[in-house]
Amino acid sequence: MKKLGRNDACHCGSGLKYKKCCLNKDAEDNVTRITQPDPKPPANLIDDVLTWPNILHQTVANYFLEHTTSLYETQEIHYVIRLWNDYANAMNPLIKKIGVYPAALEYTLCQIYGYATTQSELAAKYDISVGTLSQRANQIFSFLDELPPQQPNESSKDIFTASAPLSRIGMEQEMQRIQALLNEQNFDSLEEANAFIQQNMNTKPAIPKSLSKSEQATELLYAAWDHPNPKQRIKLAQDALLLDPNCVDAYNILAESAADTPKDMAFYYKQAMLVGEQSLGEACFKEHKGHFWGYLPTRPYMRAKKGYAVAQVELGNMPEAIQHYNELLELNPIDNQGVRDLLLTAYIETLEWKNASKLIQRYNDDGSAIFNYSRILVEYGINGQSTRLASLIKKAITHNPYVPAYLQGKKRLPREMPQYMGYGDDQEAIVYAHANRHLWMIRPELLQLLTVKR
Repeated sequence: MKKLGRNDACHCGSGLKYKKCCLNKDAEDNVTRITQPDPKPPANLIDDVLTWPNILHQTVANYFLEHTTSLYETQEIHYVIRLWNDYANAMNPLIKKIGVYPAALEYTLCQIYGYATTQSELAAKYDISVGTLSQRANQIFSFLDELPPQQPNESSKDIFTASAPLSRIGMEQEMQRIQALLNEQNFDSLEEANAFIQQNMNTKPAIPKSLSKSEQATELLYAAWDHPNPKQRIKLAQDALLLDPNCVDAYNILAESAADTPKDMAFYYKQAMLVGEQSLGEACFKEHKGHFWGYLPTRPYMRAKKGYAVAQVELGNMPEAIQHYNELLELNPIDNQGVRDLLLTAYIETLEWKNASKLIQRYNDDGSAIFNYSRILVEYGINGQSTRLASLIKKAITHNPYVPAYLQGKKRLPREMPQYMGYGDDQEAIVYAHANRHLWMIRPELLQLLTVKR
């Protein structure tokens, strides 16, 4: 183990950097700290470790994670997720609109760690009112003020839930069911609302016989997504199509599980897109453009469109893939699906340097490995070995020092992609190198610059 660095997360679990927390006290006591094993990544923390009052509070945590990953440091997100877990268990807040508390949590994070973000900007990002955001943030800060100065350590929270954690698709199922239930109710008090949620969330009811064919098909699809057997996934998807030929996700499942070639995948995804466009309707596209992913019924279509674009890349049809990537970002600029990463790689592959530069400027705050290392490629593509390359290389390596070894072949890439990745960690380097190493291999003179003394 190495010595705990000044900028590392403090050992006490406060979520603050060591230099801002216990460094001075340890110096006075002549104590030298060493690094501890990395904590579980936030996604695993939410679904596998923390215990939630009900599925809605867990959904809020995942929604917050989706909207903050790559924008802030992992330990900062990690701390706020734990704070939300403490708050949810203590206060059991009522969730009526899924974006409200994630917005308040991101504002809380910005205030704690000194990011210059306004309530108006976050309200627009999450499509809520400034007043609502301010009210919820104040409640969280009031709760935070009452907490003891040192947060519980990892071991005190390592409690696994009794049931298996929900997948992201399972989360969507619960979110849709919860929203439908809440829309049908008229509560007289907060206590009544929370009691209703607890009653309906703790156990998953059987599918009632009164469900329409379309609703029955949807339930089959939710089961199909999480089924471990590919043949059973295919069977459930086919059964869903017999009930409702307009099931977008049925075609998505067939694309993932039944297709043997990229051409087959493209066929299924195209069918899914056509069905999705027809079922959603033109008015839906106009109404929800700009925050498309936030409206749950659009997600199967968004999955299909992204899958179709990826299949086109496999088929060598890069212009069509680029077109669909751009359309996805127009529908949902927040980019919950990570489309901009794929688009940036596509632009670099096709030598569309100006478009790549515009995309980088559009998401200029993106400090991920793919954007940092792509900035080097784009600068080189436009200006050659310019004076700016050195600073871009230094910034990229400072963010993630693990990438060069994989790009240069000094460290072997694992065959399987990591299940989780953190901001600036070895897993992020693996993900980046898997998708982009070929772009560096054809530019050995640029690759060599990554070893220059800094």
